[in-house]
Amino acid sequence: MPPITLEPPSWRERMPSARGEVAASFALAVLTREGALWVREGSPSMLPLIRPGDELWLAPVKPRRIYRGMLVAYERDARLIVHRVVAADRTGVVAKGDALALADPVVPWDRVVARVVALRRPGGRVVDFDAFPWPLLNRFLGWIASVACRLSLGAPGDAPLLPHLGWKALRLPFYLARLFIR
Repeated sequence: MPPITLEPPSWRERMPSARGEVAASFALAVLTREGALWVREGSPSMLPLIRPGDELWLAPVKPRRIYRGMLVAYERDARLIVHRVVAADRTGVVAKGDALALADPVVPWDRVVARVVALRRPGGRVVDFDAFPWPLLNRFLGWIASVACRLSLGAPGDAPLLPHLGWKALRLPFYLARLFIR
């Protein structure tokens, strides 16, 4: 059976007023019924690895199978968010967009919807995140993201602990990982 796409081009044409708030509940329903689905990334929060317009193959995930660096989809404010896990414990996961300096608030386990299994570029190139070298790269990128979170924390208005040049240096591995997708 072909994958179900969350936002095929014809969907936009028929439903121009549809909003992102429908995405999380729709994705949950399709995942429950079909077991997996394609969604289109609409945010730049995962740049440079995942760009707006890229399609992501989502599949269910068990909490015990989540590790630092894994890309997960979770529900927040009735929206589907795809970010990288930087930590996990008994209360939930802490995730962060690759392009963001700070991590998201703790996501309870019942809000974690799926994991990202593959990425499909608009040109048709598909990258399997379960195939070598991606499991290792994602773990490494998760470690880099967690270090970046710890170094950039501070009270609002404080001078950042991580200078701009240091932030750019920590972003370099994400750009290098993007080379594996081309």
